[in-house]
Amino acid sequence: MKCYKDYLIKIFKKFEKEFKNSYVIGGFVRDFIINKGELKNCNQIDIDIIVENLNVDGFKKILKSFNLPFVVLDEKNRIYRTVLKTNEFLANIDISSYSDFREDIFRRDFTINTLCVKLENFLKYLSSNNKKFIIKSVIDYTKKGIPDIKRKILRLVREENIKEDPLRILRAARFMCYGFKIEKNTEKLCIKSKKLLKNVAEERVNEELKKIFDLESYDVLKWLDQNEILEEIIPEIKILKIKGRNTQFKKFYFHPEGLWQHIKLTYKQIENVVRNLHKYYPKYFNNFKNEIKGKVYILKLCSLLHDIAKPDVAKCYKDKVRFFRHEIKSAETAYKILKNLKFSNYDIDVIYGVIKNHMRLGSLFNSYDVLTDRAYLRLFRETEKYLYFLLVFSLADRLSYEIIPIKERKKYFKNFKTLKTFIEFENNIVAKYIEYVKKSSLPRLVTGYDVMEIFNIPEGPLVGKVLKLVEEAQLLGKICNKTEALKLIRKYLRNLKNEFVEN
Repeated sequence: MKCYKDYLIKIFKKFEKEFKNSYVIGGFVRDFIINKGELKNCNQIDIDIIVENLNVDGFKKILKSFNLPFVVLDEKNRIYRTVLKTNEFLANIDISSYSDFREDIFRRDFTINTLCVKLENFLKYLSSNNKKFIIKSVIDYTKKGIPDIKRKILRLVREENIKEDPLRILRAARFMCYGFKIEKNTEKLCIKSKKLLKNVAEERVNEELKKIFDLESYDVLKWLDQNEILEEIIPEIKILKIKGRNTQFKKFYFHPEGLWQHIKLTYKQIENVVRNLHKYYPKYFNNFKNEIKGKVYILKLCSLLHDIAKPDVAKCYKDKVRFFRHEIKSAETAYKILKNLKFSNYDIDVIYGVIKNHMRLGSLFNSYDVLTDRAYLRLFRETEKYLYFLLVFSLADRLSYEIIPIKERKKYFKNFKTLKTFIEFENNIVAKYIEYVKKSSLPRLVTGYDVMEIFNIPEGPLVGKVLKLVEEAQLLGKICNKTEALKLIRKYLRNLKNEFVEN
């Protein structure tokens, strides 16, 4: 923030000069008090400013003078945003208009978010870096904000605010992830109002879910579960909790409480694996960290939805129960759920891929000792977009069974091997994948033009098949130059032509 402090000061001086009775309010002040003036992330700052009877044209004029964008967040409530962004620094500045200061304070969600300081005092802090200009000038209008921060209590400012915006139920859950204890009346109102979540725009719901799931939130998941809040957002999970359906096949789910317990334990183990990447993947934890940073919510959604179709496909065969194609059906159901909640195409593609393939590593592990390089190659080609997510999820899925006695687990896992061996297997996959990526960047040994010219093949799908044959042989290390590639093509060309004709 040091490098851009002067720039921020210039911007806010113009704000302060143009707009009287302006305050910095909410998250910045709250976190400043919580952390006693220490900013945890100096590369990003989020600032909310309220201005009495904001002149929007004046605001636009200031932004234009600094070549900053103007974004409308909520025209009805007159909330706007500008962003200062570089490769090293990000400042999100939200400005809203008020006509009645008291009403603006009391329409906010929780007491901890009502604290504010005059913009002039915030400017003094920026100019001097002296904490006292904020700490000594904080306005706690409700008289409960600072005491609630000190006691880590989450309290609604007033009861009707939850009905005004039911998303505050999920915001409460998010603050609970940070260690805030929800005040009893606030909790009752959240539970009582949960059905109103259906009226909240899907985009807002998924953004809040992502924030919750990106944090250590297993205990909060239990709170959402116990109070049946999560199923107001994802009604499809009800089938995982229906006792009648799960009791019928209870012993085949292994976990004492049935399938839903397995799902919650997988969620818990995802947090364990992410927290201990260095322990499970000592050589490669940076690879995992770089891939899943800021996207842990994807893994959590995988855990909640990976077996969602299992009760639907359960079939009895004599004394056994089978769940044929449950991974395919679950992936399809997850796709519909996430599409309805307006998740991004990237999120949906990754979650769909992980769920569809979540049994795959276990199947390959059964043949670990005799697994061919071609099998690894096929895995990489088909799961490359989400391989690291699949590895973390598969380990968490397996760890969820550690509470089951070994005798029972041996019935479930074919060719039962230890957890240590499975972790070794996953690390071996990463090593081979890194090698695969290196080889994939090598130049082609032959081009499509070479194939058509040398072998007199017309342009079409057959050329692609020949190139794929050569690429696979190169990746497997069987050929390393053009001469060897042409020899390989001559050897298999007739078979490829016959295969092409048959198809």
